[in-house]
Amino acid sequence: AFALMAFFGLALFLVLIFFFFSRNLPSLNQITNRQVSQSTKIYDRTGKVLLYEISNGQKRTTVSFKETPQSLKDATIAIEDTKFYEEAGFSFKGILRALLANLSRGKIVQGGSTITQQLAKNAFLSADRTLARKIKEFILSIQLNRHYSKDQILEFYLNEIPYGPTIYGVEAASLAFFSKSAKDLTLAESALLAALPKAPSY
Repeated sequence: AFALMAFFGLALFLVLIFFFFSRNLPSLNQITNRQVSQSTKIYDRTGKVLLYEISNGQKRTTVSFKETPQSLKDATIAIEDTKFYEEAGFSFKGILRALLANLSRGKIVQGGSTITQQLAKNAFLSADRTLARKIKEFILSIQLNRHYSKDQILEFYLNEIPYGPTIYGVEAASLAFFSKSAKDLTLAESALLAALPKAPSY
């Protein structure tokens, strides 16, 4: 009887936490209609040579999933989240591994975030390393996974994440590092770009 009461008590506690931290999260309508800031580009008279790019500190040009090479998608998944197409937006194994690593070191040295959780953090939350933010990230990743296809989430992610101090999204990264559109990346260039989000400031 005590075990049953403890189980229901824990379940109620988790439900209360879920609703408490869900209060200020963006709605599905806000997520769907979110305007991603992009750079303003000034070209020469031919419309082919970029003369100047104006941004608010974030150089970004969004590209569709079809325009992103498969090699870059595969490399990103291999580095960031190998179970991306199988998981429900989060990974208990990843969370547990990060928790054990952080407890053993006495500080936060590792994250257990999936691609969906990273999207939730970068697009809708702060980068603060707090328990409250991690709970919100967890809840939002479940919502994203329920309402969007994996391909849509990966497209959002590839257009959102930083590849350098002012470079956001794969198209801006491809132009900055290789002076070409993302659709023209080679396998080696895709592999290099996929590695950058681990530590974009470097």
